[in-house]
Amino acid sequence: MIKTHRVKLNLTKPQFELVREKQMESANCWNHIVSLSKEYYFEHKQWIKKNDIQKLIKGKYNLHSQTIQAISDKFDANRKTISELRKKGNTKAKYPYKTKKFYIIPFKASAINTNAKGNLKLSMSKGRYLELDFYIPNIKTAEIVWRNGYYLYYTFDNGLDGIVAEGTNTIGVDMGEIHSIASVTNEGAGLILSNREGRSIKQFRNKMYAYISKRLSRCKKGSRQSKKLWKLKNKIRSKTDNQLMNLYHQTTRKFIDFCVEQKVCEIILGDIKGIEKDTKKKKRLNRVNRQKISQMEYGRIKDYIKYKAKEQGIEVKMVKEHFTSQTCPKCSKKHKPTGRNYSCTCGYETHRDIVGAWNILNKKHKYDLVDFRINHKQPINLKVSTV
Repeated sequence: MIKTHRVKLNLTKPQFELVREKQMESANCWNHIVSLSKEYYFEHKQWIKKNDIQKLIKGKYNLHSQTIQAISDKFDANRKTISELRKKGNTKAKYPYKTKKFYIIPFKASAINTNAKGNLKLSMSKGRYLELDFYIPNIKTAEIVWRNGYYLYYTFDNGLDGIVAEGTNTIGVDMGEIHSIASVTNEGAGLILSNREGRSIKQFRNKMYAYISKRLSRCKKGSRQSKKLWKLKNKIRSKTDNQLMNLYHQTTRKFIDFCVEQKVCEIILGDIKGIEKDTKKKKRLNRVNRQKISQMEYGRIKDYIKYKAKEQGIEVKMVKEHFTSQTCPKCSKKHKPTGRNYSCTCGYETHRDIVGAWNILNKKHKYDLVDFRINHKQPINLKVSTV
């Protein structure tokens, strides 16, 4: 199974300057591809083919030949993605058009070698190499990316293909903003993972962004003060992104461990894609809740669950979750709950998110209602004041 990891690079000054130089050369290559594509489209009213792009840019940049090909591959993949989005009605999706000063440096397998010490050696261009102080086995591809510091993103084969889950149980999952994951199996074992830490991180980020934006509005563009504020904003973005990534990796790891413990072979995820759209127009939510819903990490959590489940041989399937949190599991009547508990006129009561998870599960499989055994957990240990 191919996985993606990242590692922060501790570069010497000459290495840093080499990477920065090649980032600028990579950006020049990207800008040339964008320009060629635009010119060809305006002249012929159709997109230029990837092979034709590669022929036109071959040997024109001081980069490894496979790096130049990888940049054109990325452009082509980007163009295809935007085309698919537009076909689905997303008119705001734009084809690549911006001029870049820096761009990532991609490496294919032929540009990744080892030095005499057995560590990674990346070919930057003819006769110029970036020698790192570590080795990664089974590496397939790599990219050097700037994220408030240089990182090496790489793909590798972990050798876990062909694993099949041993269990026979299924589990329904309701993802939300207050509880990132609420789940229940067909046997009634439930797990609720709180998103309290995630909400705290986002609240801090939003407050700092508002403070910085207010200060920037009073600064002259390009002044020393504005540069300091932009640097602070980038630092906060990088820090909070790392915190959220760590949080949701731990959240999904605890969930998958629970699935293995409960002998689950299939996960049914509720599809809430587009929940944030038209909330202002339809006046469904106030300003604060609109911000919370629009910042939900639904896509990230879904992707983490999918690849972690695949490692354990667990299937993941999606179902629409319309009215799953409002339908009573006992009498099937619809009732909009208030607060975190679901209370129906028929007398049935339980946690509202578990009701949603059970109904999501029953959209795919029909099970008789069972008593729920719910376990509440924090994905990470929260800091507790000792004062």
